[in-house]
Amino acid sequence: MDQTARMLDEEHLLGTALMPDPLPAARAVREAAGPLGLDDDARRVLLVAAVAVVDRTEVLLAASGIDIDTLMAGPAGRHLHLVGGRFRFHHPRIRSIVHEDADLATRTAAHVALADVHRKADEPLIAIWHTALSTLAGDPLLADGLVELAEQHLARGDVHRAHEVAREAASHGTDTVRARAFAVAGRAALWAGHVHDAVVHLRRATHPSGNVGPAGGAPDAARPLGIALSLLEGRPDAVLPGDASGPDRAAIAAARKTIRLLDAAPGDAAAILSEVAELAPARPPGWWFDGPDEAMTPLAEAHLRVAQSYLALRLGDVTGAASVLDDAVERLPVALAFGGLGIALARRLDLVREGHLSRPTAALEASVPGQVAPVVRAATLGDRAQTAVFDGRWVEAATLLGLAAERGGDDLRRLWLPTPDPVELLVLAGQDRAARRTHERLRLRVLPSVGPEATGGHPGGPAGSALSGGGSANGSAGTSLPGGAGISGGPVRRRRLDLARAELALADASGVNRARERAVEASLRVGSTFERGLTELVAARAFARLGLPGDAAAHLLGAHELFEESGAKAWEHIAERALQASGFVPGGRVSTGSTTEAAGSSTGPAEAQGETAGDPAVGQEELCGQWNGLLTERELDVARLVVQGRTNRQVAASLYVSVRTVEVHLGRVFRKLGVRSRTELAVLALRG
Repeated sequence: MDQTARMLDEEHLLGTALMPDPLPAARAVREAAGPLGLDDDARRVLLVAAVAVVDRTEVLLAASGIDIDTLMAGPAGRHLHLVGGRFRFHHPRIRSIVHEDADLATRTAAHVALADVHRKADEPLIAIWHTALSTLAGDPLLADGLVELAEQHLARGDVHRAHEVAREAASHGTDTVRARAFAVAGRAALWAGHVHDAVVHLRRATHPSGNVGPAGGAPDAARPLGIALSLLEGRPDAVLPGDASGPDRAAIAAARKTIRLLDAAPGDAAAILSEVAELAPARPPGWWFDGPDEAMTPLAEAHLRVAQSYLALRLGDVTGAASVLDDAVERLPVALAFGGLGIALARRLDLVREGHLSRPTAALEASVPGQVAPVVRAATLGDRAQTAVFDGRWVEAATLLGLAAERGGDDLRRLWLPTPDPVELLVLAGQDRAARRTHERLRLRVLPSVGPEATGGHPGGPAGSALSGGGSANGSAGTSLPGGAGISGGPVRRRRLDLARAELALADASGVNRARERAVEASLRVGSTFERGLTELVAARAFARLGLPGDAAAHLLGAHELFEESGAKAWEHIAERALQASGFVPGGRVSTGSTTEAAGSSTGPAEAQGETAGDPAVGQEELCGQWNGLLTERELDVARLVVQGRTNRQVAASLYVSVRTVEVHLGRVFRKLGVRSRTELAVLALRG
């Protein structure tokens, strides 16, 4: 692979230029293939197979002048897989070697033979292609047909073939036809994500003779050229639905609407994406006219997959978001979508899953052909802050997050990337005054008309009115949100959740329970499993700071379960280490030790630093006892075992009932207690 890479241009390696087909046969490729053992007839057959653009066996046999028995019995048959009337090479390296070893005369003869076969099969456009490749000098009479063929490929979403054919058309055409060919080649390169190729060809389409001025230029080249240049500049709004047609238009429109709705209406965003779920994905390079009549191009699908990943992350499904994006990174020009939003997503998903960046993400960043949007650059500082949080470097994390906020502003918070809360970081860093200043700025942004005197002067008091009031956030409409459209009022839910957590992190003993309730409510309004888990972690640290290890452990359990459910493994490990340090064991008991340090707080009452007076945890028989008047005896048994962490099957075995009976009882428990998951049930029990 390294040898092959050294034989390619930098643009090829970045993905901004179309790869040669077939790839060059490096020395290591030849060594891996070993001796092919081919005679002249076998080499001729394999060369025909290497340059053919359809995989029908009858075309191969007719162009090679042999029958199937001869092919299967000869040395060429060892390198081809023939089934169902179609053929393919056992390995692409054989195709590369055969193609590279053939001289010009042999290649020309192969194309002549294939052109004759396709002409007789009434496939004139394919015949034109092989005729063009068998012509040693340019033939203007072929150019019109080649441009028509390239446009057919582009209409089907086959950008690689469209690009290849259009470039061949440009080598034969003159004047207006040549300009048209360059325009199709440029559009195909653009929608394939090969931006450098796109700029080169579209500029030639505008000035096909090399002279400055519109004379002879293709009229449809200017807008695609503008798109390509905007992509190189990292513009989030570089690609609009009106720039595309068919599946591409639907995909881009759905992607942009999804991103606009993520703050206020993620459910509506999910409905929009479901409407385009049946669109055919971008077709990989392959045989001509395979697959559906219409398919998304790679650039359009990249926008759609980034939006889908972003929606999953917005809902707290880290695993689902990563699954969509990981697949897209392997196939699509993800780095070009929405000013590089896919890069910001990939980085943050790596960090919340594994705590470090992966090789595919590093490769994705290296593939950026130009710039990324400023908000994506600001998000990189947030990534560094997240890494500092994992290591407990609170001051560094708070500083980096503050810089990210300065540079990214509302656009950064609107991204809904998994991010630690800035006020809590300042509290953990021991910078209480800075934490309160940050909280006050945030409070004024959520309700700018409410003065400090209306809040009671401290987060533990009536400041909660800033969350329950009817005011709107003070944001600017028309900011450079990835997706190209601002949201009137800014990221309202984001700000309200930030404020709720800030007040929880700063709350005193008299107001912490109320602050916790408001933070939980704000999290539930957001509808994100991850954000709900982060709220539980903030609550755990707040209770630990106030010397309440039992409450802290209960919230740590909730955080751990919610992070596990969302797939945020790195955050799950933070909660798990804190739980272990607190002495928590299944069954709801917390040992008599310090939970303050385990929850990540460096400050708190003196009694919380040592042995706690009296075990605040409830015993196994008392666990869930506060629900005696609400649940039946059997429902209480089921609830108690579920809170201990047992599965439905384990509960059924313990109570000698069926799994279905457990499911019925558990459903009734959920309805009576107003909870929606086993995690919420456990947290509720431990709080009681």
